[in-house]
Amino acid sequence: MNIFIRQILFLSIILLVSSCATNNSLRKPIFNTTTYKGQTGEKEVTNINKSRAEREKDLYLAMEKADATKRILEQQQGEMEKIDTTERVDDIELALLKIYERTEIIIAELNSTSPYSMSGHERTLELAAELNDLLQNYIEPLKKMIESNKQVRKIGGDISFDPGSADLNKSGRKEIEKLANSIDKDLKMWEDYLMNHNANVFNDSLYRLMIIVNGYADEQGRGNDNDRKEKNKILSEKRAQSVADELMKQIQSKEIKPELIIDIEINGRGELLPPNITESTAKKNSPDRRISRVSMVLGPKILLYNN
Repeated sequence: MNIFIRQILFLSIILLVSSCATNNSLRKPIFNTTTYKGQTGEKEVTNINKSRAEREKDLYLAMEKADATKRILEQQQGEMEKIDTTERVDDIELALLKIYERTEIIIAELNSTSPYSMSGHERTLELAAELNDLLQNYIEPLKKMIESNKQVRKIGGDISFDPGSADLNKSGRKEIEKLANSIDKDLKMWEDYLMNHNANVFNDSLYRLMIIVNGYADEQGRGNDNDRKEKNKILSEKRAQSVADELMKQIQSKEIKPELIIDIEINGRGELLPPNITESTAKKNSPDRRISRVSMVLGPKILLYNN
């Protein structure tokens, strides 16, 4: 995804969060009979009005669950923002945004729902069930995808490529072999997760493997600044492409089940500083700059909220 689209996505999230915080925040209702957690209305709960009180309680509990869901999503969005924009998997960010939007709609509907009619109570229970579904089948497992997105793998140019070359050497292919082998571990992790959490919604789902490869170069080279920068950008892109090609080759040689949908993004960043590297910590010829960084996230396709 290009920089302009990333900026639009980021601004959309900021505007949504800020507007939702004021417009669709949780309102604790004042009920005719009694509210859950100690607040009471004008009447005591008796055998006559007990069913009304229970409906009030159900609505209050649904509101509390919706508010808690919103807080979890805001925390997960904060974790995504800790990942450098060049290495974020956009589909995860978009999935969080969609679920956040849906949670805000649920909060707004709960705020306008009366517990005193049968239809209002039925709708309360439906919305509470949807919140449970979002939490168990989307929000909780998405946390694992965010954690995977944070685990960026570095492939050092000095040990993986010959000087000035974009051809991977034996050490480089070995490093990429480790990445390809990690897919089996990721699939086993999801298998264990499904067994332990009874999340049957994506038992038979396709899996998506989302890969971002960013190549970087140092500031060495002949010619004027513009020529050198252009040559280093081309070299960084070629090296990133070599990493991606070798990774795809090794993945396709493996017998992986279930079926994988693979998306891969390749970027040559040239002389730009890699994330977490500053001018003060890395000189222009530092090996920390001659690297490829690989973000690789695997997860059930359905987790991306029908993306």
